Amino acid sequence: MSTVSVRMNKEEQSVFTEYAKLTGVPLSTLLKKALEEKIEHDFDLKSILEYEKSIADNTLKTYTHSEVNKMLEL
Repeated sequence: MSTVSVRMNKEEQSVFTEYAKLTGVPLSTLLKKALEEKIEHDFDLKSILEYEKSIADNTLKTYTHSEVNKMLEL
């Protein structure tokens, strides 16, 4: 397992440490979870923007239920 250092000023450290105590979760876990959520948010936003672009460009392809059933041979 590797170690990553995060530089914080005293106020940041105090706020983050107190929040970790409040939630009963180690600070390292909170930081990892926050980063995971940020990454997920960014991927979601990228997908939404691509979807909206395909609508604007009139390149979005949609299928009806019956078309999907036929494609899946259901």
